[in-house]
Amino acid sequence: MVDFQLPLPGLARNFNDLTKQEKGFIAYFSAIDMDSISPVVDCYAGIGPKGYNVFLILARIIKIKERILSDRQLAEVLKKNDLYRFVTNDIQPAHNTFNTLRKRLGPEGFVEIHKRFVLKAHSLGLLEPEIPDLPKHRKKGIILVADSMFLITCGSTKGEKDDQGHWRFKDESVAFGKGHHSHKYPVGHKAHSLRTVNGVPMATIITAASVYDQKAILSLLDELKGRYPDLLFAYIILDRGYDAEEIHQDIYEHFDIIPIIIRKKMVYPKGFTTDGFPLCPWGVSLKPRGIEYEHRRTKYACFKACRKEEQPILFPCDYDKEQYKHGYTCYTYFSTGYRKFGPALPHNAIYQKLKPLRTGIERTFGLLKENRYRMEETNFYKGIDNVTIHAVEHDIVLTQDIIFDYLTTGKKSPVLKLNY
Repeated sequence: MVDFQLPLPGLARNFNDLTKQEKGFIAYFSAIDMDSISPVVDCYAGIGPKGYNVFLILARIIKIKERILSDRQLAEVLKKNDLYRFVTNDIQPAHNTFNTLRKRLGPEGFVEIHKRFVLKAHSLGLLEPEIPDLPKHRKKGIILVADSMFLITCGSTKGEKDDQGHWRFKDESVAFGKGHHSHKYPVGHKAHSLRTVNGVPMATIITAASVYDQKAILSLLDELKGRYPDLLFAYIILDRGYDAEEIHQDIYEHFDIIPIIIRKKMVYPKGFTTDGFPLCPWGVSLKPRGIEYEHRRTKYACFKACRKEEQPILFPCDYDKEQYKHGYTCYTYFSTGYRKFGPALPHNAIYQKLKPLRTGIERTFGLLKENRYRMEETNFYKGIDNVTIHAVEHDIVLTQDIIFDYLTTGKKSPVLKLNY
């Protein structure tokens, strides 16, 4: 039985006559925590007639979930669809009321609403689900995944060259980006997004399409830390496009997050194996003994491997004595090169466990990304503020989707199989 949190007038049918899908639609909106919305919109007086405020945000959620193309269409269906009126307290705003809402809340207001949805998910334990097989002695905190999505925007292809030969568009926030096989015109914005490893969107920023992912990642992490100063973040999984020395160093040193970045080809100097393991003075490959994060170094030891080999030792080794429990020991330091010697290397256990999750997330979210940011079909807004609001609204809905799924089924992730 659905436990309604608010009065829901406007339904023209008997509740028991509704279909299973229609009852599920009502249950979804009744599960929304109004405390995630009302403190934000109540700060902005004059948003429509009295009583509209919170329900205007619910109407925006309907727009995203039902793929309604414009504010004008949204205003029309709110008057005609009794199910929509049922979950929005029978409001019937004009289409320009939504324009007023966006102007008065701005991107910051919608971000604050999304932040409250995320903190609600955190209170339910959805940001840090227990993932089987991860090392027990890993850094504790939220595991993040960063990604970007090209956005075609309304009117973005209508441009002309200036005197210097540079393209100028009516919307100054759009630009030419990297070509895409499914887009005729690679012009628009790019959405840079951070999600938890189980799919909860944490932060999204919008840039011109010409901004590279490497340049945006630090601004995105700044935004994340500013929104959630009290949350602890442990790892961030990135694809090989972010594999640059300064990215490795800045993420770890400035944000205290360990980057798990898919590596391009690496060539190690003399004294190391091709996989990055240091060699002892006699050429025996060492094994990691632990990472000392406070000292910014990794400890390696031979564990007297040469004694265990079938061939007899042909050279004298002082480290074979009893006082050297682990044999020959040495360190590699992050400062020598974060990419090659940093806190998470391809042969580390945590790297090997988290790397496959990136592939699974990309595969599972491939269709979702297309649907979530299908801007050429679902967005008629111009200007970076309006496009940002549009993207944040999708983040709000996706966060609530995961919360509702957990409340109804106990499932903590739409992308990971967490069997517990």
